[in-house]
Amino acid sequence: MTEAELILQKALVGSNLDSSQWNQIQAGFRNRAFFSSRVAEVNILAAMRGRVAKYAEGETDLSKIRMMIREDLQRLHYTPKPGEQDTIHDLFSQARLDTIVKTNVAQARGYMQYIEGTSPGAFAAFPAQEFTRIRHSRSPRKDWPQRWAKAGGKVYGGKMIALKDDPVWERLSVFGNPFPPFDWGSGMGVLDVDRKIAIQLGLISDEELRGKTAALREKPVPDFNANLQATVPVPNLRRDSLCGQILIKNFGDQVAIENSVVSWQGNLIQDVIAGRRKKAQLGVGYNGRPLPLSHNFFREHLSKHFGDNETNPQSVPLTTGDYELLPAVWRKPDRVTKSRDRDHLEFETFDGGILHLFVSEQKGIRSYYKTKSGRSLQ
Repeated sequence: MTEAELILQKALVGSNLDSSQWNQIQAGFRNRAFFSSRVAEVNILAAMRGRVAKYAEGETDLSKIRMMIREDLQRLHYTPKPGEQDTIHDLFSQARLDTIVKTNVAQARGYMQYIEGTSPGAFAAFPAQEFTRIRHSRSPRKDWPQRWAKAGGKVYGGKMIALKDDPVWERLSVFGNPFPPFDWGSGMGVLDVDRKIAIQLGLISDEELRGKTAALREKPVPDFNANLQATVPVPNLRRDSLCGQILIKNFGDQVAIENSVVSWQGNLIQDVIAGRRKKAQLGVGYNGRPLPLSHNFFREHLSKHFGDNETNPQSVPLTTGDYELLPAVWRKPDRVTKSRDRDHLEFETFDGGILHLFVSEQKGIRSYYKTKSGRSLQ
């Protein structure tokens, strides 16, 4: 998996939470979401995610990515709130765009390096790592040694070193991750420390290293996507439990809770399309009701309207991203036209298209199309 592919696998999650509030959400759950502080519009996030992935691929430079995102924002009629123009809260500002792009790419890169570095072979050869500055920062933080000590880290010969599986890394990170970046815009990172030095420092014995390496060989290769789910460490997690209530309060119908497992609702679409679920339902939408989904509907729909299979000359072939936006169309359509037996929901996409969702009270979703204009296909 590439860094760009990892970014594109993240679920789009809109929320008015600020960065400090997001940091309180469990890391495993948060890492599977593409979000931005105080951005509730999923369509804006969809545009950003695609541009960030493009930058991760190395196709273009940061200045061009900024320009592309600003053009997307203009098409979506985004305007900063009064008094926030040219501040970090303004999505047009360079500081905000750089934070969004650089942080997401750095986290994807850090995760990929972490998975590679904790593989059995790599861990056996380099079981520890040093926390050190790897990139110059305009205003470097001076308190990293204190934060390292507070997280439980020890210093060896003036160097901050710990085993790769030491909980110090998660405690050190404001994101709760065992890999860099460990803070917003930080230039701190890690360097491998080999087996010989780790043993000499007393971090691990040769016998302990062999045991940990053997355990890693038995452990399945981590799947970042993991159906975009994260088990919340609360016994008997339910929607009406305290943790469930907090998640529902913050994310509404964007989360699904089932069998003590939390998943982003957007992933339900992919599960139903792939047949991992025969039936499911989105949360409460524009009409105050949930929307039933079925694999049979998507199987027939995909055969007609996906990619080169598009059969209607008025419509634009749907992409996986268009299907992922279905929950947003259901929750907050831009326009709703009611007829005798069905409602027509329209949703403007960042690429200039219009998604059309037709639903009936008796049968649920009836059709889902995309056009380059607002013209109905029904």
